Amino acid sequence: MVDPVADKFFCSQFDDPSNRACCDSGAASPEWASVSHGVYLSIGAAGVHRSLGVRVSFVQSTSMDSWRPVHLRMMELGGNQRFADFLRSQGVAEDLPIRQKYSTRAAQWYRENLRALAEGQAPPPPLPPGVGHLPVDDGSEGAGAELLDRVFAAPRGDGEQPLGAGGMGGAAAAGPAEEQAHSLSKQACECLKSAFRAAAASVSEAVRGKEGVDQATCGKGDASPLAPAAKEAAVACSVAPDRTLSHAAPAA
Repeated sequence: MVDPVADKFFCSQFDDPSNRACCDSGAASPEWASVSHGVYLSIGAAGVHRSLGVRVSFVQSTSMDSWRPVHLRMMELGGNQRFADFLRSQGVAEDLPIRQKYSTRAAQWYRENLRALAEGQAPPPPLPPGVGHLPVDDGSEGAGAELLDRVFAAPRGDGEQPLGAGGMGGAAAAGPAEEQAHSLSKQACECLKSAFRAAAASVSEAVRGKEGVDQATCGKGDASPLAPAAKEAAVACSVAPDRTLSHAAPAA
């Protein structure tokens, strides 16, 4: 259902030419938004933002979701141009991949400041000079994060270009590159499918009451009947990406 207040608000926001293109890919007519940063996104960029988690980027549709007043206020105070100008002033490279760009100290400060302004709270302390381009943590997210980025950046068949290196829209992948992207996507789906299947089996067994819910959840060892399934899926997914990525590495 269309939110009439939000619909009117976004019509006025799109009068600004900088908001009529995806902040990350440059794709025209973005229909999604990162509320956390007050920026507008294409569906492809929105998918990558969702993979970052709501702690980093809370994503909503500008046309299909209901909007809280504070979130509309964040979009009003933000905007693509303001965010881009701030990152540039902090020395954040424009061609950084989405995950790296939104994991910088500058992006973290920006979303904390934007939220504080929207809620009428005190802003965070200013960033020290020369640190905005640095990552919030050590950046050692492992192969799993790289796999997620490559899966979300894969061609989808909906006519939109994939997000290439640096999070920017590029030419559609073809030949071996396209096959590689689909292989990565398939592997991630298989990992998730295994996790759901194992979890469902554990839940069914617990519900049937073979040992009783209390015994299943409060006994020694794992605190939940889902824990063994989660461990099994985690092991499968931690091994699979490394193997896939090593095979997919381009020849020297």
